[in-house]
Amino acid sequence: MSTVGAGQGGGAVLQGRDERQAQTHEWCVAAFGDHDARSVAQRGLRLAEEAIETAQACGCDAAMLHRLIDHVYSKPVGELAQELGGLGVTLLALAEAAGISADDAEQLELARVRAIPLSHFAARNAAKKAAGFHVSAQNTGRAEE
Repeated sequence: MSTVGAGQGGGAVLQGRDERQAQTHEWCVAAFGDHDARSVAQRGLRLAEEAIETAQACGCDAAMLHRLIDHVYSKPVGELAQELGGLGVTLLALAEAAGISADDAEQLELARVRAIPLSHFAARNAAKKAAGFHVSAQNTGRAEE
């Protein structure tokens, strides 16, 4: 497993996750526009897409994923902050099982996407919208603090 941290050699100083979160939001605004970047429902849809792609990379069966969606949606809706926490814990558990540093993978992916012209992501976003993968203006903005 690759782990790089301040004081662990390599001279790399890792950014804090909150800083990466803010940078990612700024990148989303530039790539997709303020509305899509702030739409909790739209970000959730994109998260689901990434989760499905991750499950596919892990060898999960598509039919089982379809059944899992029905199972999850048959239960009461969870609280977003708790569900995000559960997602984070599950991500860390998967990364450890796979022998991958989740922190390194996240930093590398952020650097990768930031090196690609924004027009590339704007075009992909437009294609997804045209294919019907877009959420209406409902449920935008930040959770109350």
